[in-house]
Amino acid sequence: MTEKKKQISAPFYSINQLRVEQWNALKNECVQLSHLSKGDKAESTHCNRINELLQHLACVEQYFVFPGKSNVERLTKMMRRTEYMALAHHISELTRQLVSDSPHGKTIVHNDEDAELALGEDVSEHNIKKSQIFFEVLFVEDLTAKEEISLTEKLHKLREQDDQFIYDVIVQPSFQDALIAVLFNHNIQAAVVRYAPKFKSENISPLLKPYIQNVLNIDFESLPESELGPLLGELIQKFRPELDLYYVTDTSLSNLKDTTIRQFRRIYYRREDLQEMHLGIIRGIRERYETP
Repeated sequence: MTEKKKQISAPFYSINQLRVEQWNALKNECVQLSHLSKGDKAESTHCNRINELLQHLACVEQYFVFPGKSNVERLTKMMRRTEYMALAHHISELTRQLVSDSPHGKTIVHNDEDAELALGEDVSEHNIKKSQIFFEVLFVEDLTAKEEISLTEKLHKLREQDDQFIYDVIVQPSFQDALIAVLFNHNIQAAVVRYAPKFKSENISPLLKPYIQNVLNIDFESLPESELGPLLGELIQKFRPELDLYYVTDTSLSNLKDTTIRQFRRIYYRREDLQEMHLGIIRGIRERYETP
């Protein structure tokens, strides 16, 4: 592991301050744009700034379920279609929900036919009840967009209406992205490392660098991917020792190191039944809440 000593100053105290600032700036720009007449000389200035903010937020929101990258992608499509009034409305609602810092009414919609209706929609009556405890589970695996949607939908279908604990899924494709996610997103309460993640993130931008120096100071790029899963578990445990860690591997238990076996709450051999994994995640969270 090599250490990179150079530090970069951050314009905000935390990534959450940056997010709120960016979303508020986006909201203000969109409201101003929506009040302009088509062809107004100020239109291009606002459009350029909105597109820049959407690019910044696409980078940051990869690590959060809500508003998340899916909502940013849909807002970007609305911007391309010059739907300025609708864009301003949806961003105002998303920003309101983000600032409220409550899971109630927040959702990720994967069906494009319903996407415009779902942006900012209050879904608390049929998604998360006030008596339920909401958390997020990180899955580390390089999936396609369709595979990610499929995984999320399968896990959502395992929910029971009256479950005490409700979780949503966030998927990260690489070792670096997984570490960034657990540092940024404290809704994540469990992590599932599936097989051997690639090391390098494709999402690191100048905007993020001041907030991820602890991640950038870690360099395992030269190691074989087969070693990265256990190493990732070890580092997540150091950064967020309260998290429940799970490992999916095609290596038999007899060939795993004792340190690897100890640091994961459970090790699954290949792609075992998702229902079994779901129940294990819920059991781990329940035990944590019930422990005095």
